[in-house]
Amino acid sequence: MKVLTLYIDKWYIIGAVCVDGVPHLITPSNGENRFWLYFYEDVANDTIVYGKDNKQHYHNNDNHYYGNVFDLIPDSTASFMRYGRKQEMYKIFYTSGILDELRSAVDEKPGEIDTYISFSKDISDAARLVFLQSVLEENNFVVKESVARIGQLALEHAFRRGQYEEDGFYLLLNACNENLSYSVYEHTDNILLRKAEDALKGMGTDLRSRALLEKVVKSINQRELFLDSEQDYEREYLRLGQFADQWIEKLEDAIPGRPITITNVRFSQLPNIYDTTVLKKEIDTRTHVIVDDIVREITTFVKNLNIPNDKVKGVMFLGNTFTNEQFIRAIKERYLLSEDKYIFYKDSDLPHIVAVYSIMDCSQFSEATQMAIANGATELERLKLAQEEEARRLEAERKRAEQEAKDKAAHESENKYKEALANIYDYEKKQDYAQMSDWADIALQHNPDDQEARQKKAEATRLLSEKKVKEEQYKSIIQRAQKSLEEKQWQDALSQSDAALNLMPNSKEADRIHQIARKQIDSQAQIEKYLTRADMFLAQKSYKEALEELKKVQSFDSENKDAQERILQIEQIQEVHDQQIAELIRQYQEAEDSKDFDAAIATCNELIDTDTPNQRKWTEKVERLKTAKVEFAKEEEKWQTIKRKIDSALFMENWAEVVSLGKEALRIREDENLRLNIRRAEEKLAVLQAEENYKQGIYEVKDFIVDKKWDEARELLSDLQARYPDHKGEMKLLFKQIFDAETAFDKQYAKKDSLFQGNEPDEDNDFDSQTRQSEDDFFGNEKNISPAPKSKPQMASPATPNSEDDFFDMDVSPSRHKTETSRVVRSTSDDFNF
Repeated sequence: MKVLTLYIDKWYIIGAVCVDGVPHLITPSNGENRFWLYFYEDVANDTIVYGKDNKQHYHNNDNHYYGNVFDLIPDSTASFMRYGRKQEMYKIFYTSGILDELRSAVDEKPGEIDTYISFSKDISDAARLVFLQSVLEENNFVVKESVARIGQLALEHAFRRGQYEEDGFYLLLNACNENLSYSVYEHTDNILLRKAEDALKGMGTDLRSRALLEKVVKSINQRELFLDSEQDYEREYLRLGQFADQWIEKLEDAIPGRPITITNVRFSQLPNIYDTTVLKKEIDTRTHVIVDDIVREITTFVKNLNIPNDKVKGVMFLGNTFTNEQFIRAIKERYLLSEDKYIFYKDSDLPHIVAVYSIMDCSQFSEATQMAIANGATELERLKLAQEEEARRLEAERKRAEQEAKDKAAHESENKYKEALANIYDYEKKQDYAQMSDWADIALQHNPDDQEARQKKAEATRLLSEKKVKEEQYKSIIQRAQKSLEEKQWQDALSQSDAALNLMPNSKEADRIHQIARKQIDSQAQIEKYLTRADMFLAQKSYKEALEELKKVQSFDSENKDAQERILQIEQIQEVHDQQIAELIRQYQEAEDSKDFDAAIATCNELIDTDTPNQRKWTEKVERLKTAKVEFAKEEEKWQTIKRKIDSALFMENWAEVVSLGKEALRIREDENLRLNIRRAEEKLAVLQAEENYKQGIYEVKDFIVDKKWDEARELLSDLQARYPDHKGEMKLLFKQIFDAETAFDKQYAKKDSLFQGNEPDEDNDFDSQTRQSEDDFFGNEKNISPAPKSKPQMASPATPNSEDDFFDMDVSPSRHKTETSRVVRSTSDDFNF
């Protein structure tokens, strides 16, 4: 035996064919897993197409898209179009082909089909009644039962399968659509009774998605302030829910702690596209808050039924959205049950659950069925009465509006008649007879029998005819007046304008011509007088005064040719005069720059005669030039004196005087050759100073040698060698002299040590004699040394003959000391001046 089992939600229908109690899920022809109740009205092809692809268009409020049809089918005024005719909304199930597909899934042969249905709690009794009677029964679907809630059937299914066995209370959570319904059933004596139920709107989706949707919508609305009510928010959550999964996936892939940007978000009523930024931590926190709120709401609901938590024997979850671990964990924390007491059914299990009808005793639903039918009929009747009342109200409103429109039209017609009549008199005063005639016509349109308007119409016609004749005459005269004015025939223009004013006293053009002509006639005498005076000033070459007179002429007649010609003549004369002055100024500047004071003074005197407006300026320059000439002569004399001194100092190579006198001369006059000589003198002084510093250093080295400060002598000599490499040869000899003198001094001390030890001194190696002799020989000085008595014949020194004499250019032989006088001579730095 085949029966049809359907679960009907406000957004979809999911069904199965039960063959001998075994359900087989029905797959729609579009390949989707259920019949999605989103419809597209294809006007071009006169077809209705169902499917989930239409969901976004429906939520965007696009034309020809329908959804939530169970809210529409009880309304007899709701309709869709087919073949150009309005069709009642309940017929959309048949027109879209859904009923044919259900029939085909059960049996292709025509005949009655036994059907079991479970409606979602969101569908009203009126909508259920219309669907059962007008949709199913009229198409041979015999509904066996339809009042049992899907939650009760699911619990019945669990008991029959042995998943639940105990009597007690069972909590059912239903999230088969966007709303979360929760109810408590009591099982006793093999009967399930619903104790209470409630719902949370918008919480039937994945709660993490819900948290993300709230964040996105509220973030955008803070900028736009478009959404006001909670219904507006829920509508946008529902519409944007289709994108929540991909947003969650993007959020999960984000780097921890880094926000992500969700792009291309659009509200259903707004054309603009927005971007918003979210952080994973914020979404997790908000999800936790939502979970806590929902679980608290559910547990409070159960608690208010006076049901202790330990009396709850099981918790059942219906729907695909119970995937949030936080939610499941929070429920399990409240109800300490074994894992097998938590049962989860997916959407695909719903037709199987509805199939429980076929093995249940459905007589238990008879009272509920009658009540549902009665409630549905009552609701439909109420809707019908409300619609009729609304129709009567609209009809009464229409009639009232028609009467108000008629009254308003009559009132407006009366006002317009009065306005037209007032305008007739206004334009009559203004002598605008054309407007007077038009407003008379308007008055007659609103009151055709009005004699006053008829009389004014006739009068306006007569006056308009007379006015046309007068206007023709005026037009001819005013044209002649304008032509005379253009030709500057002032007297004729004046006469014509007077004639025009006689015809039309208010003519602005005639009055304008009259005033211009009168002004020109009155000013002609003045113009002649000023031209005569200008000619007199021109003859006297008083160009400024002449220009003043000509400007007076132009104040009367800006285009006066005589004045223009004379102004041009004066401008040409002034141009030549200005060129002469510019040339003299150039000559003056050249003479002043070249210090040709006589030529500059002569040029200034010419400028005094030529540039008369600036005579005082050039007179002052003459006086300044004379003073400058005297000062220049004094400076020249001083320059020549210093120049002769510099030449003499150069000849004498007195470089310091060259530098001193040269700087003094440069303060008087700049001279490149003089600067060159100063630089050469400074270079010479630098060379001399370096040589002097070198000699001074050599003197210091020699003083250190005399004082036997060999280290200081070598250190200073090394420094001099680095600073004055050109004297390398001389300093090499000094290094040699320091070395030999230090060596000789060491030998003498060695001999003295021998004497202290009691050795008889050898005549050739006598310490005192040898030391004194060495000192005399080294420094080239004579010492007064008394010869010591000799006990032995004097022997020659074993030193290398003449080695020191050759190097130091000194005579250190003993015979020299014997022949020298006994006077004492002190060594000086000159002794080392090699």
